[in-house]
Amino acid sequence: MKMRFVLSVMLLCMATTVAFGQQVSVNYNKSQDFSQFHTYAWGSNNANQIRNSILAQGAQQNINSALQSKGLRMVQESEKPDLIVIASGGLKQTTSYQAWGMRGIGFGGGMATITPQQNVEGTLIVDLYDVKGQSLVWRGIAQNTLSNNGNKNTQMVEKAVNKMFKKYPWPPKN
Repeated sequence: MKMRFVLSVMLLCMATTVAFGQQVSVNYNKSQDFSQFHTYAWGSNNANQIRNSILAQGAQQNINSALQSKGLRMVQESEKPDLIVIASGGLKQTTSYQAWGMRGIGFGGGMATITPQQNVEGTLIVDLYDVKGQSLVWRGIAQNTLSNNGNKNTQMVEKAVNKMFKKYPWPPKN
């Protein structure tokens, strides 16, 4: 009975680790004056755009909301924006292994099962380019294992974008 409890707690910990495995990182030019940026447009030449149209639409809406909450206004690329936004995405198939059962823990022989599990890891990269300076000034990267549930994936993208733009350096924090 005690062993079942310990195994249950271990499984819960592993499941929690997988559920909260989203990795988000942000890097930006610390010497850049972000107060000079007032407008943005989506870049039209993006060879690595997100391939899943539903996730791409959700990501674009989330990025628009995040940028607008920072005081930026979206314009057309022909209107000479301050920033160009490029959102890129990719998928990578990975294999993980789950082991179930006990083997050689001091109780003699036992049975163990190792099951391979196919996962799809998604990556979202959001780049902001300074049009006048012709340089990359901000980049956010998010990675997580995608689900078979489209709603969960949409929520994952929304959380990732929110985490990214919490680290956007304007307006300054008090």
